[in-house]
Order: sequence, then C-alpha cells, then structure tokens
Amino acid sequence: MGARPAQKWTPRDSDLKPPVVSLTSLTAAVPGRDLWVTAEVSAPEGVKWVRLRYRHVSQFEDYQTAEMVRDSKTGVYRAAIPAAFIDPKWDLMYFVEVVGTNGAGRMYPDLEQEMPYVIVPLKR
Repeated sequence: MGARPAQKWTPRDSDLKPPVVSLTSLTAAVPGRDLWVTAEVSAPEGVKWVRLRYRHVSQFEDYQTAEMVRDSKTGVYRAAIPAAFIDPKWDLMYFVEVVGTNGAGRMYPDLEQEMPYVIVPLKR
C-alpha cells in the first residue's frame, strides 16, 4: 500500500487571517529557575487567547498548558514553565497556540515552515 502525498492545510474561510507570532529564542533552561517564554503576537482583529504548551522531551507525557499574559507596557505575551517542572533528567519542548477574536488560530512554530515545537536544552 503506497503512501499518499501530504496535503496543505487550508482554512474553511480563506478570508480569515490567522494571528502572526514571533517567538523569542531561548538557549537553555536552568533547573530550579522558572523558564519564561515570550512571544510577540499580532492579529488583524485582535487576540482572543495565547497559550504556552510544554512538556519534557518524552513521548510518555501530555503537554501542560499555561495562559500567556500580555504585558501592557511592551505588548509582549509571556508565561513561565515553573521551576518545579524543570527536571535535570529531561530537556524541555514547547509551542504556542494563538487564536484571534475572528476565530482563526495557529500553532507556532508553524508546521508548514519548520519543526512544530521548540526544544530547550537544560544546563547540566
């Protein structure tokens, strides 16, 4: 049985513009310290919500979720992976989910352009 070619994702309503996200790159996580993830988000009709999804680099875990909060001074959204979650045995991985008030949403990093999650190594 042959494999089918991958299909490009297209929204039901092509007029809906999904939010655009720029993630701040992180070089390493430190056990015992919160890891702050920040994202610049723009959406033509406003942002409904932004969520950080994270887990250890392990296929045996579900993702944890943290609501990202917008800083009123900078406009940047941020959330922390708690220090208590950071285990010296495991690197971390995360992605960000964003939905605009128009109902259009996306996950970042974007699967159509790159690996759909960020891996953050631990300082050991």
